[in-house]
Amino acid sequence: MPVRFQKECASGAHILVWESIEEEIQLMSELPSSILTDAELEKIITPRKKLEMLTSRVAIRHLAKYLNISFDGVKKDEHGKPYLVNTKWEMSITHSKNFIGVIMHPHLPVGIDIEKPQTKMWRILPRLYSETEIKAVGNNLETLSVYWSAKEALYKLYGKRGVDFVKNLRLHESTEGLMGEIIMPNYHKRHHILQEKIEDYILVWTV
Repeated sequence: MPVRFQKECASGAHILVWESIEEEIQLMSELPSSILTDAELEKIITPRKKLEMLTSRVAIRHLAKYLNISFDGVKKDEHGKPYLVNTKWEMSITHSKNFIGVIMHPHLPVGIDIEKPQTKMWRILPRLYSETEIKAVGNNLETLSVYWSAKEALYKLYGKRGVDFVKNLRLHESTEGLMGEIIMPNYHKRHHILQEKIEDYILVWTV
């Protein structure tokens, strides 16, 4: 079983990281026919994207089963945010080349992202970070990757469009660790940013 990381957080969130090692035929055998005939899956042409989606559904189904949640598939709302069909559980998903990450919470919005630190991240530094955040990152690629994923996780938690990553998503270090702040007209809250290293990747989540 390709579960690489599983954790129940003090917040009540449950996290699963699934390694992407299975072939398409194996993944399909683990999913109900209702998932395999999903319109979203049928629209996917690229083999890699199809494999990615199938893997994510298997991982989500695995975590749902562990939590005794009925798995009736995954849909997206009008903003493109994924949700579990026929359940009130909140959920967020992240994909990378090697891993699928899933986080679920019974009632609080959540966000998750997994990335491998790469030098190409430096290119978008001015477009995603404030001057204060750029100073905090310094020349540390791992910190840059954490900040990158933290903003992605905050964006997924908020779950609506029209977000400016510099103005509306802010990060700062505190005595409690890294904190994220979402500043929108209809939403203004601070969230803890948590992380876990998995091989060369860094998993970041927030609740």
